[in-house]
Amino acid sequence: MFKYSFRIKLGLFLFGILIVLSVFGLNWYMVNSIREDAGEQVKHLAKAYTDAINNLDATNIQYVLEILLPSIHFPMVITSNDEIYAVKNVNIDEINGSDQYSDKAWQIVRRMDKSFAPLTVTGNGKEISRIHYGDPEIVGKLQWVPYIEIGLAFLFIILGMMGFQFIRNSEKRSIWMGMAKETAHQLGTPVSSLMGWTKLLEEGENSKEIIPAIYADLDHLSQISNRFQKIGSKSKFQKVSLLDISKKATEYMKLRIPSTADVNIIVKGENSIISGEETLLSWAMENLIKNAIDASVKSNGSISIDISTKQDSAIIQITDSGSGIDRKHRKNIFNPGFSTKKRGWGLGLSLTRRIIEDNHHGQIRLISSKPGETIFKIELPL
Repeated sequence: MFKYSFRIKLGLFLFGILIVLSVFGLNWYMVNSIREDAGEQVKHLAKAYTDAINNLDATNIQYVLEILLPSIHFPMVITSNDEIYAVKNVNIDEINGSDQYSDKAWQIVRRMDKSFAPLTVTGNGKEISRIHYGDPEIVGKLQWVPYIEIGLAFLFIILGMMGFQFIRNSEKRSIWMGMAKETAHQLGTPVSSLMGWTKLLEEGENSKEIIPAIYADLDHLSQISNRFQKIGSKSKFQKVSLLDISKKATEYMKLRIPSTADVNIIVKGENSIISGEETLLSWAMENLIKNAIDASVKSNGSISIDISTKQDSAIIQITDSGSGIDRKHRKNIFNPGFSTKKRGWGLGLSLTRRIIEDNHHGQIRLISSKPGETIFKIELPL
């Protein structure tokens, strides 16, 4: 178990590293593309300006000044003879033409030249001016995007893990409380019976009638111990009869029906034989029959357990004529700790599903439920 847990954690860690690298790689690609585009625009501007000056073409000069320059959307400073000639898309708070303005502009020029080499505009073989340019404004914003994205993702993961841990701990508490109560409930009936039989023996009742009953309760205590042992371990399957298991579970649960109620339980169908764990399957059937009895006891209803075979599966269908399950509760009935009963612990159906699906690789479903008819269906591989 630890080996698989370590592999999962390592896999998630490597996947997280891959995501981080992908985010930074994509951002780097976008920033470089924008920078290259800006560089190409400056090269085109420098070439067009150089050609216009060398050819003394007034139309080309006008194109450069009125169309090409206004289309530039990144910071640019043009210098000529060691003086600031023009500034575009650069915010300088000082007064234009003042020494402070010039100092500030040259500071910006030196900062631009550290990132991008200036381009030279020549005329008649001589340097006329230089074009200095910097990153478009969007580049500065984009450089923070991966940090913001990863920060938000990290925050989301932390909050998600905290929420998941809280839910998991709550479920654990519910399960442990439920298991403790379920254990007390399972042990309560045979222990109470044994105490009653002991008292009768002390009062001098006929031991020949009492001793078989004591052995029956001791056998039931042994079954309870086996159930809790086997529910958490790998089961050793044997050939078992679903019809026999259903009949035994029915006979046992009939003794728990209140004497004031008249609930009729019928077991019918094929004698399907599967590979399974009899102790756990008996527990699952008892849980389903108990729920059916609780739902039907007020209306003196009936419970039908029908066993059949279909292709490579054995099917158990449990139908009761009780009060039914509300639609809003149906998706939660198999969740640990969920119960609509005032004294319910919400473990019966969750344990049943674990036995059927996890231990026996089968399937249990609520087919339908309405007042007067609730149907559960179990499919188990033959």
